[in-house]
Amino acid sequence: MSAHLLAISIGPVQDFIAAARRTRDLWFGSQLLSQISSAAAEALRPRGTLIFPAPDSASDNVANIILAEIPRDPEQASDTARHAALARWKAFAGDALAEARVLIREEIWNEQVDDVLEFYAAWSPLASPEQYQEARGRVMRLLAGRKALRDFRPARGRAGIPKSSLDGARESVWKDPEKTPELDPELVRRFRLSEGEQLDVVGLVKRLGGGRHGFPSVSRIAADPWLRGLENAAPHQRATLLEACEDLARRNILTRVTWPQFSAFPYEATPVYRDRHKELQQETGCTDADLKRIRNLLKDLPRPDPYLAILVADGDRMGKVISAMSSPAAHRDFSARLSRFAADAKGIVAAHNGSLVYSGGDDVLAFVPVDQCLPCARALHERFATHAGEATLSVGIAIGHFMEPLEDLLECGRAAEKAAKNPDRDGLAVHLHPRSGPPITVRAQWSNALDESLQSWARLLLARLIPDKAAYDLRELARDYEHWPPGVALANALRSDALRLLKRKRTGWTERALAKIESLVERAASAADLRQIADEIIVARRIASALDQASGGSQ
Repeated sequence: MSAHLLAISIGPVQDFIAAARRTRDLWFGSQLLSQISSAAAEALRPRGTLIFPAPDSASDNVANIILAEIPRDPEQASDTARHAALARWKAFAGDALAEARVLIREEIWNEQVDDVLEFYAAWSPLASPEQYQEARGRVMRLLAGRKALRDFRPARGRAGIPKSSLDGARESVWKDPEKTPELDPELVRRFRLSEGEQLDVVGLVKRLGGGRHGFPSVSRIAADPWLRGLENAAPHQRATLLEACEDLARRNILTRVTWPQFSAFPYEATPVYRDRHKELQQETGCTDADLKRIRNLLKDLPRPDPYLAILVADGDRMGKVISAMSSPAAHRDFSARLSRFAADAKGIVAAHNGSLVYSGGDDVLAFVPVDQCLPCARALHERFATHAGEATLSVGIAIGHFMEPLEDLLECGRAAEKAAKNPDRDGLAVHLHPRSGPPITVRAQWSNALDESLQSWARLLLARLIPDKAAYDLRELARDYEHWPPGVALANALRSDALRLLKRKRTGWTERALAKIESLVERAASAADLRQIADEIIVARRIASALDQASGGSQ
């Protein structure tokens, strides 16, 4: 009997990853799916050879697609993997139930816990390694067809029971769910419930799973440059802030963040934003007296910038790259290199004061401080190139206000990643989402060094070598030139007028600064190019603000 290629897909991705109100829900949802996929992959080891993920994966994250070479009985191997995946899911669910049993409608819980996991499998003969390309293409088409069929289980809706606040797909598992806001304050602190928040079985497992591991909140990432700057500019106030936050953490009012890159301020940063104190009180039951010391301290300090960066990266044309592999051994080698990149990505994000949500081979999702987002993206792109050979990595960065719903921030990040891939690949896109007005978007291939241009504009803005209204004046100038015919005359006129605007009311330019500005403007050969430069300056202003806070206002 010939060997078989076995392909498995595990989900649902939407429930485990996409539906989240808190960053911890998002992070543990990805960990949960990874752990379930890892259990399925491990179960296949005695029955064959893993191709993807790599047999000796160095990454903490395992993608939800598994491919293995099975010498015999692929159906039995599939059943073994399915039972292992289900057992891992039920283990996590059992831990959550044990912690929250007093609050749970167990009849609803039991209905849902058996109805969550999606497991699809397909297999195809592999007569010899030389036929690998054809067999892999066939088995992936079969898997896609199996997923399209789905398993349509009968609906089990219950009248009068509120739906989950995360996605509305399932009923809440709380007892007397309309009374949820009246739960004991200590329980509210443990589950970090918003007023009236409802959770289904998946939502509750994500909220409680993995122990008391605090994932950095969006406010902690946004405040990171300010907190670093405080360490240099106001060490006494910083020490007082740490003491006050430690007091709140001891009383379970504030969540600790134990990740090494956040050791200088190992707490969530909600207290440093005065306009978030009311919500903190609602979620934790703390009082004005609990926050008085921090409020008094904040009166004498500048407000922290409320923006953070959502970084989404994805490999380009990976299907084409993998389809060209001629043998299982070549594919396993490529999987091993992707696994090493996924492991490296965690360290790269941490080195830039960010928090990694997921890195599963060729895709990355992370939250990064605004002042660190461009160096982080560049480091990921370069590291991917060392591991993936001819494959390239497109990176999208969305800069948004931390008070925006997490779902919206994630969607902004995915939109930036999609823009990075169009019209060609190997791109970087940066989208700035102000709280009012449309987003400002800039995009270029990595070879055009958009990240370096943005950082150059930011440094010029910090040095106050660019007029405050320069970007908007350049936009108006671009509109004036929209209907000019292309050519050398247009390019020369654009550059001359652009430099004139940038020089307006500026007398302190050094030769070096002038040369840098001229090199940045030199790219303007059309009205569209000039509009891009204007938008780069607008985006760079937000980056400059974060850089200024990280320096303690010394720049």
